[in-house]
This record gives sequence, structure tokens and C-alpha cells, in this order.
Amino acid sequence: MAASSSTAAATATVSSMSGANGGGGSVLPGPPPPTPSNHHALPSSGAAGGGTDAALSTILQRLLLSSPAPTLRSPPSSRSRAPPSLPPLVSLDSTGSPRPLLDAAGDVGYFHLEGHGVSSQLPSSALAELSLVDASARRVSNLLTLGFSEEEKEAQCADDPALVFDVDDEGEMDALPAAAEYARRMRDVGMRVVAMMSGCPEAGYGEEPFAEGRRKARCLMWVSKVAAGEAARPAAGNAKAYPYVVGVHCQWAASGREAAPASWVMDDGGEWTAVGARDAALLVTIGDIAQVWSNGKLKKVRGMARPVSAPGAAHGEANRLSVTVLITLPLDSVISPLVPVPDAGEEGGDDEDGAGDDGDGWRFHSFLLEDLAWRVYHERLQFKDTLIRYRI
Repeated sequence: MAASSSTAAATATVSSMSGANGGGGSVLPGPPPPTPSNHHALPSSGAAGGGTDAALSTILQRLLLSSPAPTLRSPPSSRSRAPPSLPPLVSLDSTGSPRPLLDAAGDVGYFHLEGHGVSSQLPSSALAELSLVDASARRVSNLLTLGFSEEEKEAQCADDPALVFDVDDEGEMDALPAAAEYARRMRDVGMRVVAMMSGCPEAGYGEEPFAEGRRKARCLMWVSKVAAGEAARPAAGNAKAYPYVVGVHCQWAASGREAAPASWVMDDGGEWTAVGARDAALLVTIGDIAQVWSNGKLKKVRGMARPVSAPGAAHGEANRLSVTVLITLPLDSVISPLVPVPDAGEEGGDDEDGAGDDGDGWRFHSFLLEDLAWRVYHERLQFKDTLIRYRI
């Protein structure tokens, strides 16, 4: 009886407490209320299964509606690009010291040249003659001109052969009088640039490399074809190249009806840069040999300048010719620095590019040009610097 009385009392107590909580409430603590960020009232339904499906459908619908709209991006080839940059401008007619301008040019590896005296009619006449030459028929001649044998011909460049002429070889360009005259004028400009750079030991290489018969210069005219298309960066590994001191490249328009084309250059770090054209100015690029002669003070361009592709030519004119005149050396020449770096040992033996020296200021070993020429011509320029193996 005592137990029954206790049970009845407890039941009455619970009932009275339930009534005190509004009828139907519980004295036990319930779950915390949902946060506002994830709380959504679910629709009521008489059937358990139907209510679950409806709830899931509502949640999915809200997620889709609340998701941000996808951002549509145009393909990389059609996005807007920065306008081509303009390099330092150097004049051959300047009476003052060219050191400040050569310092700036040596920091990027190329510059524009004015005061050169090349007639504006010569490029058009030369291009008209060169466009009639069958490049594929001259592939063997190109290799012999460069000093390579016919067996070293590579099939991968059969679709884009180049024309290579030895400007100093009598009879090589007899059938192309305008192109020969243009190449000789450009050779003279290139030799004057080499002499100008030797007159600034702080910015160049400190001595006239061809004075008093110390070395023999060699001049090559390199003609390549650039297909029409969008002005995109050149494809990796398609263009051949050759070591040189300086390269002189014409950016003038082939006719007065079109704008002068910009040119692509690959800097010493392996990045392509679009270089805009200046009226009547030639684009001069600094090559591997000049960088070694300057003991690393001059930065170089990997390979040669290449014109920006024609944006789509009319009347079937689908290609553009690129002509660069190179001042280089015979294959049996020994390449070595012409001037040491001042106080290189006191500065820790490192230059700005991270190349070391031997404590006496020399940053390159001496080497045979033939070895470098083989590597520059056959290796893909974009993947590595061919001068790395000769650094100290």
C-alpha cells in the first residue's frame, strides 16, 4: 500500500508540473534551437514518406537558387592583352656618351636604334625578292652555310624552313641584288653597334673585338616565315637559331597600307615579350656572344626576334617574312670574356642572375663556338639557357 501511494503521488506531481508548463510540455531539457543560417521550416505533410521527399526537394531547390551564377571567361587567346612595350632608344648619331642607354638596353637584352642611315625602300625591295625563293630547296645550303653537314638535317622543321645566307660570300646572293644590298647595309649597322658597345667598358665589353685583325666577323642573313593568324606567342621549339653578337631586325611595314608589326623576343629568363615598333627604328637584339664578352653584364635575347603574326591577310597573302642580319664569328672561334667584373671577389662572387665566378672576376669558361652553335641550333630555346654549361 505504501508503494502504491508513493507511485500515485509521483504521478500526480508530474501531471501538475506538466500542466504548469502549458499542457503537453516537458520538464526535460530539449535540443538547442537551430541557428538562423541553416534553419528552414519544412512543409508539413500527412504522410511520413511524402514529407521527407518534399523536404529534400525543397532543400535542393533552395541550394540551386542560392548558388552564385557561374562566371563565363573568354578563351585565353581572345582576352585583351597589354600593348607591346617599347625598349630603350639608342642613336648611332649621338655625340654624347651612350652608356646610360646601353645600361638600360643591357638590362633587357634589346633596344631600338635610330640614326642608322638605312633607306626605307630597301626592306620592301628585299622582301619582294626573298618571297620568291623556295626555302625548302635551300635547306641543304642553309646547313652548309652554318657549318653543319647534310646528315644533320632535322625533319621536324620541314614545315617551316628558313633561308640562311652568308652575306660576305661572293656569289651567294648574286640573284638577289636588292636583298644583298639590304644585307650589306644592315651588316654595316651591326658592326657600328658592336664598336659602340666596345666603347663603354662599364656597360659593354671594354675593347674593340675586331680591331687590328684580332677576330674575323661573319655576317649571316636569316629569313624565316611566320604564318598568318592571331598575335599569339610563338609555339615552343619551332624556330631555329644561331649564336651571334648582335642581331639587327627590321620592324618596318612591307607597304604603306599596313602598320609596322610588333616583334616577339624571348628574354634571358625564357619569357616572351611583345616589342612595339618605332618609326624608322631598327630593333637590335643582344646575343650569346655579346653576353660572354661582357662577362655577364649584358643580358641577351634567346634566339632572334620574330614578328607578331599577321592578323589574317587579304588576297591570299597568308604569311609574313622575318629578316634578321646577325653579326657572328666563324665556327672555329674561341669565345671568352673580354673584361673581368670589378671587385667580383669582394662582393661574394655572385652576379644578379645568380651566376658565380672563380674569385678573379671571370664568370664564363672559354669555349669553342662550334659547340655552342650546335646546341643553340638543335635544342629548344624555351626549355633552358644554352650558356649555363659554360658558366663558372
